[in-house]
Amino acid sequence: MAALAELEVKRLREALAAAAPAPAPEPEPEPVADMPVARPHRVVKQKASLPEGISAPARSIWDIEDEAPKATSPAALADGDPAPRRPTRTKTRVLGFGAQPSAVVPLFEGIEGSPVTAVTPAVGKGYVMFPAGWLVVKDGPGKGASYALTQGVSQIGRASDQTVALDFGDMAISRQNHAAIAYDAASHEFHIGHGGKPNLVRLNGRPLLATETAGDGDEIQIGETTLVLKVLCTPSFNWSTFEAEGDGHDMAIA
Repeated sequence: MAALAELEVKRLREALAAAAPAPAPEPEPEPVADMPVARPHRVVKQKASLPEGISAPARSIWDIEDEAPKATSPAALADGDPAPRRPTRTKTRVLGFGAQPSAVVPLFEGIEGSPVTAVTPAVGKGYVMFPAGWLVVKDGPGKGASYALTQGVSQIGRASDQTVALDFGDMAISRQNHAAIAYDAASHEFHIGHGGKPNLVRLNGRPLLATETAGDGDEIQIGETTLVLKVLCTPSFNWSTFEAEGDGHDMAIA
């Protein structure tokens, strides 16, 4: 009897299990899509599509950014390729403040701004007593040099023994007696003549072919050198006016 009862209970359980609905399966979790993370360098470099009819340039700014500077190999430097120069910075200097090196500032300057070169006096010449006038180099080599003129003939040339020694590098001037200027103590006038040299002597721009009288301010041109005559003794003023006092001799003391 007990066995029959257990068998009946088992059949009832199987019948109940078959009659009961099957439990619904648990829904599977939906896969979560990976959310894109905002990356600035990715977003900026994204290329947008161009309208129809417009072609893309051969090289864009993104390509330039991505290019890395190529390192120069030691072998390339050994072949003679110069290394790239670093950019230089402009240096600014404030003038007018602080100690400055001392320098000699020329008092007179030439026409083009170049300083006038100092001229050494002729060898063997000292100061001159009772000058009748002067010849001054106005233009050319030796510009600014002056020569005192006294009674008698004064020769003009490049040699050091000339009264007017123009030894400043003008090779167009002869060494001896290229020209001569004379002061006449009787008439108190100056006379100038050429020395028969190949290069012409010009008086106030005209060729000097014979002896002529020269006055104050007249210009004498020899080669590249221009001389100007400055007259001191004239009929109205000359050293002979002091003859009564014993000082009326036109003479030079070397």
